[in-house]
Amino acid sequence: MGAAWLPAVAQTEQQGDTVTIPAPELRIDAPTRRHFMDEADFRAFKGGYELSNGQVLVLKRLGTRMYAEVGEMGLHQIVAVSPNTFVALDQKLKVRIDINSRGDVGGELLMVVPGSSIAGQPAQDRLLRMAFQ
Repeated sequence: MGAAWLPAVAQTEQQGDTVTIPAPELRIDAPTRRHFMDEADFRAFKGGYELSNGQVLVLKRLGTRMYAEVGEMGLHQIVAVSPNTFVALDQKLKVRIDINSRGDVGGELLMVVPGSSIAGQPAQDRLLRMAFQ
């Protein structure tokens, strides 16, 4: 009786040692609410940011509109959705920029990139997540 009981305990312990933590769902939602950001506020975010994959994210203002561009993938018009987060109107890009009191910068970029077609199959876009400092 004791031998039959041990494997059940060992099996229970093995199952109890595993914890599954689901990854957060990565997505870029259409901006439903905008955060007002004037030219002076945006000035803190303008410029280039080197991404973890070596590309450069550039934020700029042309007239009254704000834009983001990664590498030479084309401009995306963006709007502020919080004091430090921007979303492209075409839902292809979302960026969060954190600037601490010492002026150190970090953040995260979510970007839709075109997939490559394989063996004539249609390509699906992919959502990439990149960090920067």
